[in-house]
Amino acid sequence: MTSATMPGWAGEHDDDEIVPRDIRFNISGNPERHWFDGDPMRTAMFDAFSIFLPEGERFFIRSLKHYASTLGDPELIKEINGYAVQEAFHTREHEDYNRTLAGLGYDVEAMEQPVKSVLGSVKVPLLRLAVTCAVEHLTANFSTMTLRHQKILSNAHPAYRRLWMWHALEELEHKAVALDVYKRAAAGMPAWKRYGLRVSAMNLTAVHFVRIFLRNVRLHAQADGIRTGFRFWSRFAWLQMVSPGYIRVSLWSFLCYYLPGYDPRKVDDSDLIRKGRAWLANEYAADGAAQETPAR
Repeated sequence: MTSATMPGWAGEHDDDEIVPRDIRFNISGNPERHWFDGDPMRTAMFDAFSIFLPEGERFFIRSLKHYASTLGDPELIKEINGYAVQEAFHTREHEDYNRTLAGLGYDVEAMEQPVKSVLGSVKVPLLRLAVTCAVEHLTANFSTMTLRHQKILSNAHPAYRRLWMWHALEELEHKAVALDVYKRAAAGMPAWKRYGLRVSAMNLTAVHFVRIFLRNVRLHAQADGIRTGFRFWSRFAWLQMVSPGYIRVSLWSFLCYYLPGYDPRKVDDSDLIRKGRAWLANEYAADGAAQETPAR
């Protein structure tokens, strides 16, 4: 099967279409402690991100579904449904990923506990939606970096590399849905209040995300028997800010969220989406590994 005929990945969908892809990456069948080029720290950063995802994605689906019946916009409701199916598949695959981490000896339950606690404390539907918008912006930035700098994952274990590239692609495809719903749900609020809630939710989300992420990177490293002292955190900072510079290359796009009237649709990611679809199609076609049943 060629990339041109690979269903749901390349050539047969519009650039702005949300395409759920039911792919099973079988992380549990390919358990690797240091799957990212044999590097414990790079692996820890991605593994620590995975810890957030099953609970987070269930939270996102509930947040948007709460408003779906009140929107009166068939196109937006269709996008919510596509979003929810994509996120449900992400949840399934990252649950398998996290179970694999637990099987490798990492204390996943301890790492997941603060994620569940923080998300469980957000009770107001509009605030849940604003938090969802904030996290979707963070993941869209991560996804843009991943798809734009594909060589970063070139030496990763194939199963893990495919999962993260697939996840990045689908995050870009649905990057605007949560904020579109937020604009509709908060349409009756004054503009300054709508803006204030949006950026306040981002501030709250960013603080908790960084706190929990750093904690879980530390727990992950300690489970590997690595001392998390000055040298450890110095290298961590180097990876984030210098080479490859995960934060450095995505900082400006993150800060754009604080602009009044920010709209992710004004950022054209169509080229990256096409490249991501082609990458997946070629990756699977090369070794016959595709096991996809695209949702229609």
